[in-house]
Amino acid sequence: MMGMAEKLRIGMISSAHVHAHSYVVVLRDNPIFEFIGVWDDDVERGLEFSKNYGVRFFKDLNELLEEVEAVVIVSENVKHLEHVEMTAGKVKAILCEKPIAVNVETAEKMLKICAERKTKIGTAFPVRYSPVVQSMRQVLESGRIGNVLMIISTNRGKVPPGWFTDPELAGGGAMMDHIVHVVDLLRWIFKREFERVRAFVGDNINEELEVEDNAMLYLELGDIPVTLDCSWSKPKSYPYWGDVTFRFIGSEGVMEVDVFRQTMTRYDNMERKIEWLYYGSNIDEALLVDFAKRVLRDEELFITGEDGLEATRVVEKAYESARLGKVVNLR
Repeated sequence: MMGMAEKLRIGMISSAHVHAHSYVVVLRDNPIFEFIGVWDDDVERGLEFSKNYGVRFFKDLNELLEEVEAVVIVSENVKHLEHVEMTAGKVKAILCEKPIAVNVETAEKMLKICAERKTKIGTAFPVRYSPVVQSMRQVLESGRIGNVLMIISTNRGKVPPGWFTDPELAGGGAMMDHIVHVVDLLRWIFKREFERVRAFVGDNINEELEVEDNAMLYLELGDIPVTLDCSWSKPKSYPYWGDVTFRFIGSEGVMEVDVFRQTMTRYDNMERKIEWLYYGSNIDEALLVDFAKRVLRDEELFITGEDGLEATRVVEKAYESARLGKVVNLR
């Protein structure tokens, strides 16, 4: 492509998030990247991660920043602001893991810092890149099911490992983890903002947790009512990590979507278990490659920091609704 550099020099900030294991393989192996290495504030964790994937580890973040044009922040939720402060102005662009922040105030600070220092910031919402989601969007925009009257959605999963259940590092539980993907998809497709939310929350599936593990939300996307089950309600024995599903009820028809249903069933006699192996498109790779192309061309990012902020707004108000026990306005 004329005028575009061949590779994006990129580094990774932290290896804390489970998505780091997917991202590093793409960053290391896809030819659009020159992967410089990873820095982690947990040196032991970072050294083990870098050894496992055969990549460089930096004990000094400034040494990494001297060699890169962009970074992917994959740290614990509450550390995103700190890591943006440390990197903005020293790189052209930042891709921040979701949720971009644990509350709106922090997200606004992050965006302000990046704007002042002229660093692009995007949010990691890879589900937008799913071919299933893109087909879903085309059907909705074509009007084939008429006016959408109601949406029933889920983003359920198993309890994630490690710090995800630590309120001091994650900022919350299942709602903090699972609301944002569905909210982002619906905002993007319908080009509307969520107006109201009512959250019903429980912590009665995994009683040892300090955070909520199940939640049901009632939302209003403009004049469209939406329900969202964002629970960690899949048992350890479930053959896959979770689901993202939609049921769109329209004036002319109904559309049901299971975003990650492209799976094969594997029977493991040694471990005596059944698992589903996903064979669909690598949406993490699609996210990262699109980010790279836009940074190299100095274009606006497809998924912006503002998208992350608006998804965080819904999360924050959902917690407020659960606390107050009533419907809460987002605006």
